[in-house]
Amino acid sequence: MYKKIFKISIIILLFSSLVGCFSPAILETQPNCQLVTKELKLTLSEEGTQALLGGIMQGLLEPSDSCYSPECILLAPLGLLAISVTSIIVSGSIVVVGNTVHWIEKQGMCHNSTIRSVVTNLVNSIQAVGGKGVKSAKELSTWFKQNLQITF
Repeated sequence: MYKKIFKISIIILLFSSLVGCFSPAILETQPNCQLVTKELKLTLSEEGTQALLGGIMQGLLEPSDSCYSPECILLAPLGLLAISVTSIIVSGSIVVVGNTVHWIEKQGMCHNSTIRSVVTNLVNSIQAVGGKGVKSAKELSTWFKQNLQITF
């Protein structure tokens, strides 16, 4: 009986070292433009992991009258794994959405952003071959009125 419990304890400890609670954390970056959003990263939350493992271990060390069977004890690692997977899916989704919003804002606000530099290069090349760049619909409408004699 004690050998089974020892083997089960080793399995539980192995599972415990592989699981944890994940959470999004803010990266402190200082771009040269003012952004409202902040970049996120996925981190392993020590407090959440300790609370999770502490609760499971307390439940294993002081089992209720109905949880003396090995099958019942094996449910603990599965619970740890389920909580860990749920935690990484939810927190990972928050990080992906947050970083997407941050990237979009950075591309629109920062003068040295990738998209802004590509658009600037395109406009410059169009103007180099004799084209005209317009900045607004009103400016385009005015150009049409002056050059094509169209009335709106």
